[in-house]
Amino acid sequence: MRRVFDELPRMRDVVTWNAVLAGYVRAGMARVARALFDEMPVRDEVSWSTVVGGYVKEGELDVALAVFRDMVEKGVRVNEAAVVTALSAAAQLGLLEHGRFVHQVVHQEGMPISVNVGAAMVDMYAKCGCVALAREVFDGMPRRDVFAWNAMICGLAAHGLGQDAVELFELFLGEGLSPTNITFVGVLNACSRFGLVAEGRRYFELMAEKYCVEPEMEHYGCMVDLLGRAGLVQEAIELIEGMPIAPDPVLWGTVLSACKKHGLVDLGVKVGNKLIELEPAHDGNYVLLASIYAKAKKWDEVREVRKLMSSRGTSKSAGWSLMEAQGNVHKFLVGDMDHKDSVQIYNMLDMINRRLADAGYVPDVSSVLHDIGDEEKVHAIKVHSERLAIAYGFIVTEVGNPIRIVKNLQVCGDCHEFSKMVTKVFNREIIVRDGSRFHLILLESKSWWLTSMF
Repeated sequence: MRRVFDELPRMRDVVTWNAVLAGYVRAGMARVARALFDEMPVRDEVSWSTVVGGYVKEGELDVALAVFRDMVEKGVRVNEAAVVTALSAAAQLGLLEHGRFVHQVVHQEGMPISVNVGAAMVDMYAKCGCVALAREVFDGMPRRDVFAWNAMICGLAAHGLGQDAVELFELFLGEGLSPTNITFVGVLNACSRFGLVAEGRRYFELMAEKYCVEPEMEHYGCMVDLLGRAGLVQEAIELIEGMPIAPDPVLWGTVLSACKKHGLVDLGVKVGNKLIELEPAHDGNYVLLASIYAKAKKWDEVREVRKLMSSRGTSKSAGWSLMEAQGNVHKFLVGDMDHKDSVQIYNMLDMINRRLADAGYVPDVSSVLHDIGDEEKVHAIKVHSERLAIAYGFIVTEVGNPIRIVKNLQVCGDCHEFSKMVTKVFNREIIVRDGSRFHLILLESKSWWLTSMF
């Protein structure tokens, strides 16, 4: 392709340049595509949207959003492809301000809310913790396809609104639409998060019997999670062992989490050791097994797990939290001192801790997997990345606006309780999205939620 392009310099125009650009993007060569893009004598909206889509395809989401913003600032009229891919990038990162910027551009350009744009907006708002805005966009769409319905059903499930998700699913069926595998992931996830065991079993059976959708790994995962949360751990194990396809280790990890939740130490040890055999390089399995031992105060066993983890060259993934403020994304690590405003952040965190202590907050140190004194455990928890992000949110976020945080690892129980107390004492809403959950800490008038995200 490139040889033909180079041999015919007089035949080049923006169409042929775009064709070569798209070729590199499809081949996964985003950097080469960007270099070619920078060489182009003339670029149109297709050129820009191709580069945005290329960065999203390669997982360089922040770069994709920067290119989209540059496109707008240079006065290039955005097309549907650029809008949809930019919304996808904002959704995956959980960055609401970037998503709102894309929506604002759509409004200013007078673009119609097509089926594709509408579905992408619903998905973005839901994944950024704004399920009410997602529903507003969904209800306002003149026409909806199965992707828009899937985004809304999954979004409601993600925010713990299981009953609403089930009702919307039933409405979806009433419209005469055929559910896809993603539709069933959404409704089964809703049943899991809301504890609708009977309904979950019924939908799981209907998949193949009525709608000819064969259960895949994600559907089994939802069912194992549903049963595990309900304390039906043995039934979850039987479901895994009876699967017609080889179970993913993630399913056993879900069982292990259920064992921890319900205090099933012996079964948890058995499942944990099985998981370590299946995935010896996965740090999360060691951490979860160690946490089960720690909860039972079996510190010798905790040390043995940590030694095994070290001998195999496996270390716990570093936790980080992202916070969006004034158009910039700020990243915090555990005990981070590298931020330019570190002094103010730690001063703010000290003030928050004093106010919470006065209000009766006592840290829960059960998540610390070290046999050390309680005072040392409290110090370890106090500098978790999401707490630093919350403190920074107090500095840069206007009172009345929620503090929104994205975390790569699961939020520990005490950090959730800490967030609840912050909301209660300071009257500030906090929304934290981690790898498996939305932690929506709302004002007292709206109640507190701890919900889970698919």
